[in-house]
Amino acid sequence: MGAYSPVKTPPRPRRRRLLSRRWLLPGMRVKRYALIALIGGLLLLLGVVQLTWDGPLVSGFFQLARWAVLLGLPQWLSGLFWMALGVVLVFLGIRWMNRSVLSALADPDTVPEQVYIRRRLENGPRIVALGGGTGLSRVLRGLKQETANLTAIVAATDDGGSTGRLRASFGIPAVGDLVDCLAALSDAEGLPDLMQYRFARGGELEGHTFGNLMLVSLYELAASSRSDSQGGDFAAAIRQANSILRLRGAVWPATDRPAKLWAIRENGSREEGESRLRHGQGRILRVGLEPAEVPAMPEALEALRRADLIVLGPGSLYTSVIPSFLPPEIAQAIRQAPARICYIANVMTEVGETDHLSLCAHYQAVAAHLGRRPDIVLVHTAPIDPGLLQRYGAEGQQPVTLDLEALENLGVQVIQGDFLEQGPYAQHDPGKLVRALIALC
Repeated sequence: MGAYSPVKTPPRPRRRRLLSRRWLLPGMRVKRYALIALIGGLLLLLGVVQLTWDGPLVSGFFQLARWAVLLGLPQWLSGLFWMALGVVLVFLGIRWMNRSVLSALADPDTVPEQVYIRRRLENGPRIVALGGGTGLSRVLRGLKQETANLTAIVAATDDGGSTGRLRASFGIPAVGDLVDCLAALSDAEGLPDLMQYRFARGGELEGHTFGNLMLVSLYELAASSRSDSQGGDFAAAIRQANSILRLRGAVWPATDRPAKLWAIRENGSREEGESRLRHGQGRILRVGLEPAEVPAMPEALEALRRADLIVLGPGSLYTSVIPSFLPPEIAQAIRQAPARICYIANVMTEVGETDHLSLCAHYQAVAAHLGRRPDIVLVHTAPIDPGLLQRYGAEGQQPVTLDLEALENLGVQVIQGDFLEQGPYAQHDPGKLVRALIALC
């Protein structure tokens, strides 16, 4: 499916030619300086020829130029003069041309820094991060400071809140976590706050975020490019969002088709819908999608094939991390990828999902659903503030039991450290995580 564009643009090569011709328009304040640099280049060339060649042209043109302009200076000295004049004109022409172009930018003084950062990030490692919720977006905010070769593959099974209402109305995958990740990777000033702005009033608008409505709008707009009148194209909407939001990297859903998350618990009960999993009783044995054979986006599969490192988590084990690779094509691409896999372990258990589940049990659940064992587990092992533990304990959450020896017996590389952010929540610190992840690349 091709990316939808609300404005019909010429084919790319033709469009580039049209844009290039704009440099020739009057008032651009570029042509005059380019001409000065060109004249300087010609004088530099003439000076080199005069200095090194004693042919008939020298005895004609250069002899005349030397007597007319340089009052009969020796040939070698006049050659040096033309070369010096040419260098000066080339330097001034390029300098004035750059100044003219940069003066049109919002903040030309920061251009050197911007260019340096962009070039450094373009040479960064290729990292693919999978998951959803707050955990993934926080990791992305840190990783984008180190690399622009960053891809987020986001679970699209949420069915609560604004996302649930939009799914029911338009029959699309979940957009809430996608919006959070798009906002996290955006370079546009003020855009993350706008994307995550939630309407507090307005009837039907109440509870929706601007970003959610933007993605749905792009989805509906894509319908105008289709002739079958069957609605929009979610893949096209996501591609369009990636292209207009100035991202450091890319964000793709695990699948562009609506799918429902289901779970089977140890008591044999089956639950459908992500929001219901958080309120169930008993240990979860297995989760899956309905329908099971949903396709993945080609861009996500290509990113996995080319990755230097694949990161799973942090995030809710059964409703964010595992659903991000439940589409069969995603799981297969990860199994076949040459990159190492790093699983970022949660700090606390989650009510209804991972009650009393140890670190090794988290790891084995990931491996069982993926069909491949992660190579590395990154785990917070530093003491947690007692007040924080008390606050979480009141909600039924406990620190994940760290059975590190069981993991090491499986041959897993365990990276231990203090990865917790100082604050009222038991959340990973993006900066600390990123330093550990970049060291693995």
